[in-house]
Amino acid sequence: MQCPSCGTWYADTQAFCLSCGDILARGDSPAKIGHYRLIRPIGQGGMGMVFHAFDEELQRDVALKVLHQHLIEDPKQLERFRREARTHGQLNHDNIIKLLDSHDHKNTIALIMELIEGCTLKEFTKYRGALETGEIITLSRGILSGLQTAHQQHVTHRDLKLSNVLLEDSGGIKLMDFGLAKTRQCEDEITSSGIAVGSYYYMAPEQIVGNVIDARTDLYAFGVMLYRMATGTLPFTSSSGGEFEIMEKQVRHQPTPPENINPDVSDKLSGIIMNLLEKDPENRPADCETVLEMINRLGDPAPLSLKTAKDLSQVSSFSELHEQLQKEPAQAGGDTGKSDSAPHEEAMPETLLWVFHAAPEAPEIPPLDLRSPPPISAEVLKRLKSAIDAVPPLPERWHRIQAILNAPDASPSDLAMEVDQDSVLAAHVLKVCNSAAYAPPGSKPVTSVALALTRLGMDTAHDLILQAVVPDFDNKEEPDIEVRRIWFHSQAISLIARALAGYSHVLEARAASLFGMFHDIGRLVILHIEDEKKLDRLREAIASGTPPLKAEWDVLGYTHIDAGMMLGLHWRLPRSVHRFIYYHHHPEWHEPDTWPSDMQAVTMLIQISHLLLEAMCEEDEHPGIWSSGKRSHIPETESFLHKPLQLPLTNAGLYSQLSRDIAHLKLNFSDIFPVEKQARSR
Repeated sequence: MQCPSCGTWYADTQAFCLSCGDILARGDSPAKIGHYRLIRPIGQGGMGMVFHAFDEELQRDVALKVLHQHLIEDPKQLERFRREARTHGQLNHDNIIKLLDSHDHKNTIALIMELIEGCTLKEFTKYRGALETGEIITLSRGILSGLQTAHQQHVTHRDLKLSNVLLEDSGGIKLMDFGLAKTRQCEDEITSSGIAVGSYYYMAPEQIVGNVIDARTDLYAFGVMLYRMATGTLPFTSSSGGEFEIMEKQVRHQPTPPENINPDVSDKLSGIIMNLLEKDPENRPADCETVLEMINRLGDPAPLSLKTAKDLSQVSSFSELHEQLQKEPAQAGGDTGKSDSAPHEEAMPETLLWVFHAAPEAPEIPPLDLRSPPPISAEVLKRLKSAIDAVPPLPERWHRIQAILNAPDASPSDLAMEVDQDSVLAAHVLKVCNSAAYAPPGSKPVTSVALALTRLGMDTAHDLILQAVVPDFDNKEEPDIEVRRIWFHSQAISLIARALAGYSHVLEARAASLFGMFHDIGRLVILHIEDEKKLDRLREAIASGTPPLKAEWDVLGYTHIDAGMMLGLHWRLPRSVHRFIYYHHHPEWHEPDTWPSDMQAVTMLIQISHLLLEAMCEEDEHPGIWSSGKRSHIPETESFLHKPLQLPLTNAGLYSQLSRDIAHLKLNFSDIFPVEKQARSR
């Protein structure tokens, strides 16, 4: 018989395909390997399938790892699998999964290990995002204790990563998968091969450049794991998922300090992580014992918690968490968080999929038909046009800055030369750079625009400069709080959209950022031309539950879409921005087949950015005109999040990171989000 999924041929009827785990036949004859009866597939790796099996001789449940059938014909892979059995067999420690037996007979090679009820550390961090320091101490002790035993036996793991650490329901922490391990016996073979092996997201520079592998190589990988546990993200990522891009970063780039990503990371923990990630192995700690001493000085260990930040836990054990995640779409890209290919009804808390499902569904009848909106009255149109004509145009400097930012070889120094020519703009950039949001505690004030832009980054600088050069509509000495709310909203959506665009190949990150900044620009026009009575009526209508666009039309006779498009023409914004302003609310009320194909990806990207921001700021109290209006969605649009956007829908780490980014942004808007309140909320 032949497996319909992977094409593997079997001489006899099988219950499971040993290469992919698919069910091949149902009946009374169970699939067996020796005296081990296969119950169900529980995992798959590059070397083989892992099954839950029952040992009929010793009457116990075991985990059985079967070498893929197509690899049996490869002598190197066959020897590697047998070497794993020999290497693993010499390791005996509570923090290393136990190898119980091996089976090598009739073209079936298998390792028999203890069965762990639980989940992987990758699954746990995917669910939780950044972890507390006490939890990191607990995990580090278990991982390093097991790794220290391996190193004492002259075994280098070579593939240390989150998915190769198991968390038991009983509280145990186990290292597994020694298939790539290096021992003294295989050192010559590995060195002569000249091929770097392992996961390139965790590879040490010397492993990539010279294939130098020793205990400090494992400690670099452990540093990557610590970085992920502390921040919710990996130190080096690639928008394209390219292997060589990541390897190049591992060798040449310095990671962003963990405390810059997660302010809750202590200086001591950050110092340990950065020490482990030193490019020169001689500058790293010498062994696991040294790192353990450093970890123990951080404080007391804490039990691992399954509660999310908002106490929305849906699981009570690690094995429940594993089962829950198995129901969700499989993700590609290993630890990169790359997205799945098909939608699913369930979603873990604080993930993009959870945010999408938590948002209200669109009404059956759209409150306002955006496909053929009612005409604006001649009187309203005349007043609107007259008001916009009186708004100063965007300065030429803005267009020159856009040209610099869009140049593929642009650098902070190029941008600094342009900014330096405008003393007000330069002062604004320096002020923001030296604010609490961007200046490390105790650092000296930055006085150079070039250094300020380097600290801020080109993307952040883009958003700040845009806000600074946009003409002041009202020329007030004190900024209008509603205007400030619009700018916070615009910068937040721009930030989220830019981050999400990095996962997609269909939308460039800076374009997504520009759409995020300008999509609601028409609200500035409304604030500029309408009197307080109309604005109060608009606020009351939205607060009573009327969708904001419908409320704008009912009260004003036009919407911020109309005003935004007219202002966009006045400001000579790109045509793509005009089109986006027109369509950016369509995912709320209209089926996807009514959107132009060139607008589908970007409208959905901004839509999910809105839903994310609303979820992250739902507890904030800021009674603005539009603050009580929540976005709805068409359920059928979920497919866009999978393809073409390819978003990491089930990764809690991304949600956690974006939440911290938004909290960071709020520091620049203390008039809306008082610092004292922010500190209490953290």
